[in-house]
Amino acid sequence: MAALSDKAHEAQEKVQHAIAEDRQQLSASVTKAKQDSIQRADKLQHDVSAKKAKASASLADVGNKWQVHVQSVKSRVEERKAELDTQRAERAAQDAESYALDTIDFAAAAIEEAEYATLDAVLARTDADTKSR
Repeated sequence: MAALSDKAHEAQEKVQHAIAEDRQQLSASVTKAKQDSIQRADKLQHDVSAKKAKASASLADVGNKWQVHVQSVKSRVEERKAELDTQRAERAAQDAESYALDTIDFAAAAIEEAEYATLDAVLARTDADTKSR
């Protein structure tokens, strides 16, 4: 990380210095930076090739461990889904039972209201019949 930070700082200084340079100096700086970049890329490619063989075995091991990890996660997800499905089913049953009880209460209130309305109608009819005699 420190080397990367140093490289970034060095590049920033070169850019700031290039702004103050004349065209010929700037062109030379660009050419030098391009050559440095090509050398760095070549070195990086060489390093990658050298490490590739070593990493291949490690990568296979990591791949196997990753597959085991993925299967473990999938299993836990499926278990959690089943648990959530059970919880949802329980909540749905509780909601249905609550709705049924509310509906029974509503029906009882409607019956009481119907009884009141019927008795009130009978009373009104009795009063009407009495007054018409």
